[in-house]
Amino acid sequence: MRILTDQEIADLIAEPKVVPKILFSKLELRDKTHFQHREKEIDIEGEKGNLFRLIIRQNKQNILDFSIILTLREKDSNIEYNLIRYNGKHPSPHTNKWEKENNQTNHKFNPAFHIHRATQRYQENGYKIDGYAEITTKYSDFHSALEQFLLECNFKREDEGQPSLFEGGGIS
Repeated sequence: MRILTDQEIADLIAEPKVVPKILFSKLELRDKTHFQHREKEIDIEGEKGNLFRLIIRQNKQNILDFSIILTLREKDSNIEYNLIRYNGKHPSPHTNKWEKENNQTNHKFNPAFHIHRATQRYQENGYKIDGYAEITTKYSDFHSALEQFLLECNFKREDEGQPSLFEGGGIS
């Protein structure tokens, strides 16, 4: 696997991703057999030809426990890179491992809404690409997280005039 630079990561997240209206109407999460969460995955091509996957998961018992993930899919391989992940309040605390090993303060936080971001330094030091996370106040539930995620990751609906990317249809 190659190492993505911080600039490449930022460019990939910012790449416009125009999604047919029909996909937004089909974003209903489905129960995963033998799992405690509902999930939906959608493959999308960016305007520059990069292949992305949008993965949405929500715990069936705790609706504040969710993940909304943007991955880059390498062409002609099965390699995927998690670029950004909006998480809800998972039951366990989070530790930023690189920061802990480098004696940085505030490397750990208790359950809270948080965003994982891919970083070059985590890859170079052998950690998961999206192991770094920060607490956020950008959202306070699943729907506001999804709205903010789609905005930050530059998802656009074909019929650009809609006020909300998923208003009126399907995401639950």
